[in-house]
Amino acid sequence: RKRHRDTIAFWSDADIDNSIVTDEILLLSMHGRDLEEDDKLVPTILRMFDFHDMNEVLEFASKVQGLIEDLPGGYDNPLLTMNAIATRSTYNYGTYGGHDDPTRRTKDSIIIGDGVLTFLIESGLESSGPDFVHAHEFGHHLQFQIVDNLISNRRPHEASFKDDDRKKELMADAIGGYFLAHDMGGDMVAADIGIFERTAFSTGDCSTSQEDHHGTPAQRECAAVWGASMAARAEE
Repeated sequence: RKRHRDTIAFWSDADIDNSIVTDEILLLSMHGRDLEEDDKLVPTILRMFDFHDMNEVLEFASKVQGLIEDLPGGYDNPLLTMNAIATRSTYNYGTYGGHDDPTRRTKDSIIIGDGVLTFLIESGLESSGPDFVHAHEFGHHLQFQIVDNLISNRRPHEASFKDDDRKKELMADAIGGYFLAHDMGGDMVAADIGIFERTAFSTGDCSTSQEDHHGTPAQRECAAVWGASMAARAEE
């Protein structure tokens, strides 16, 4: 939680023209055990799928829970929460197209799954890996704001990266690396920088022909290294 507050403070201080709002971003967790509870699973199903009968929803939820219970570890299987995401407010333009009901406003958030933390711990990346994951997702929120500002200022051609998943991920890696290495940000030493570089490497994929390709392991690591090097240069 402190790292989250420090990240907000860092980027707020860097925003000299007050064009980027970061102080309303929530830090949330993702637990496999949440899927065991109907009052959490059912709203998720209703958000993701089109059902017209609540009995069908409850039947589907029961099937999902049955499948999960057959997994090794059941609801605690780390694959269920092996993700970290940045989500936008559902108000006005949000992640799923949004709505115009101010009474239903949900704040922007960063959601980090237990499975991600398990992976980092078991890979020996626990010292700064979680911080990098968080800084990376925070970078996506900066991207959201940058794109909004470019479009509102009639410069949409400069926001073309929003349609390129690889560019967005590499940019977020660089933003994360910059923050964590900066002496006014994470102020990490060389050993911890090396750990988060390995973390970036571990998030890459080799599906270069896929539209949702997020960058190869080497590209992800290079982006984080470049961001850290920019922080070192800024401090000279």
